[in-house]
Formats: sequence, structure tokens, C-alpha cells
Amino acid sequence: MNRSSEPKAAARPQSLEQLRHETQAVLQALVGPHRDVALLDFPNHQNVGDTMIWRGELDHLAGLGLRVRYRTDIQRFSRELLDKLVPDGPILLHGGGNFGDLWPDFQRFRERIVSLYPNRRVIQLPQSIEFRDPAAAEAANQVFGQHDDFHLLVRDWQSHARARATLPDVRVQFCHDAALGWQPRAGGGRTNEKVDVLVLARRDHERGIGISRFVQARPGRRDRTADWGLSGIDALLWRLARVPLGLARTVPKLASLPAYYPAMSFAYRALAALNLRDGLRLFRGSRVIATDRLHAHVLALLLRKPHVVADNNYGKIAGVMNASTGDLGDFLFVSGDGDVDPARWIDEALQRDEAR
Repeated sequence: MNRSSEPKAAARPQSLEQLRHETQAVLQALVGPHRDVALLDFPNHQNVGDTMIWRGELDHLAGLGLRVRYRTDIQRFSRELLDKLVPDGPILLHGGGNFGDLWPDFQRFRERIVSLYPNRRVIQLPQSIEFRDPAAAEAANQVFGQHDDFHLLVRDWQSHARARATLPDVRVQFCHDAALGWQPRAGGGRTNEKVDVLVLARRDHERGIGISRFVQARPGRRDRTADWGLSGIDALLWRLARVPLGLARTVPKLASLPAYYPAMSFAYRALAALNLRDGLRLFRGSRVIATDRLHAHVLALLLRKPHVVADNNYGKIAGVMNASTGDLGDFLFVSGDGDVDPARWIDEALQRDEAR
């Protein structure tokens, strides 16, 4: 039996405000009357995009008047502490693009959670879905499909179709990517650096056609190529902020102690702040963005930056654009065979910026 909700024909949002309202409506219906929730799978790595999703999740939940009483990454999860701090509220799993067999550690963690809590509502926040191995999809369908109150949210209709085909026994519903719920504060991440074109390019196994090939150097233009990741003093601050988490990894009992939990919670907040500040500094110091990262596209939208974007290797970015962001902002999506020359579009975007 297919437990997915049928997709409804709906126009893409015409504003971020509309998109956030639609997202909160989905979350409110699933959380129900509870006020306290657990949010698991903190992104404990230097990826601004994953941190944007986490921050957007927190902002959405706060907008609904919900309290995140327990948060943790996958390595320091404590069943004892979750049961103590959130004895009966929903368990939320961090969203993103790792539902499937491309990132097995995270998939194994969420399978562990649904197995540990067969009688609690578990909500997988918006994800993209990709299975390369049919056997892995079949195994996931068995694990999640056996849970009576597991709800899988997907952030694009392509993933919705994949879920209906490969996870027939799992409840699936569309919901916009959570990072779009983040509202960066004005002035945060200020920088004196001025870059004409920031090329933010993937280097991992999700890289598709790439973005650098579409950006042509121009004499006298200040361009920069980068990817997510901290350096200098921020890299040192990251290591310092992780100290409480390192101690909890070395002495696992610490992760289960209520008295130690504030130290871990502080570490999560500090790490998230470092990632977000770095992303804001990169983007606010740049006039035009060129990228093949989904959340570089999202951050450019949030900051109203013109940008050129190419897809990853399985259509993740196109899926979110088609469902959510396609009518928002000033950007060009490139696939290698389009009618618009990306290099010319970038030149014209820089000219528009100069004219303002």
C-alpha cells in the first residue's frame, strides 16, 4: 500500500513570505498540540548549507511557538537524555539532501531512531531522496514503512515521485526546503573584501557538470573561487567550540548527563554561528555569485544577490527550483545547452549592479 499523499497541483510561491507560511502550515499539522520537540542530527561539519537548513528549522519551529528541548548530532545522541528532556513530544530529524544511500551514516542513524521509537511520532524534515541501489531502497522501505507514525517530508516533486516508487509503504508529503525559513539579520557577516564574481564550486561526489566552466575571466575583474569551509581564526574558533563535543565523544557517559547538556548545546550554537557568519561574509562581499551548490543558490536569494547556478549530479537543485524558488530572485539556471550565455549574463548583472 502506498501511504504517500497525492501531490496537489499548486503554483510556486511568489514570495518568501508565502513560502514560509506554507512550510509552517505543514509543520504545524504534523506537530499537533505538542510544545516541546527533539531535533536530531545537528550538522557537525563545516558546510554552510547544512547549517542554513538547521537554522531555518529552528526559526520555523520558534515561529510556531515550539521549544527544541533536546538537540544533538548523530555521534552524541543519548536515548536516556532524549527520554528525560522530551518524554512524549515528536522527534524531528534534520532535513537536507542525504536521504538514501549516498551518505550512509546519516541514513543508518535515522533508521536507528525509528527502530528505537516505534510508538513515537518521528518526522523527517524536508529532504531530497536518491537511492542508487534498489536493495537499499527496499530495505529503507521496510524499516520506515513498519513504523506506524513516521512522516517523510520531501522538498521537491522529483523526490516525491521517487518516494512513491521506491518507498511505497512510507507516508510522504511535500514541504519546502527548511533553509528558506532562515532570515539573516541585517549587517551580520560584514566584510571589507570586495569581489566581483564569487565562484562557489562543489568538490565532492555530488558534483555535476560543474560551474567554473561557465565563468570566463575578464581583465581587471576581481573574481574568487571557494567552497564551504573555515580558515584562519575561524578554523581555530571551530576547534575550540568543539571541545565539549570532543569530551562527550571521549567519555560517552557525558552525553547522557543533564548537567552536561548545556555545554553541548552551547557548542552546537557556536558552531552554527561560525558557519553562518562565514557564509554571510563570503556573499555580502561579492556582487555576483556562480555556484553548483543548492544552498549557495538559497543564500543568494535570501541576500538578493544575482547569481548563476548549475545543478548537482542528480537534479537536486532543479528539483527545489521547480517546486519552490523558480519565481524568486534574479538568477540564471544553466545546464550547458541553454539559450543564454552565462558569461554574458554575469557581465550584464555586474553592469546592473554598477548602475544601482
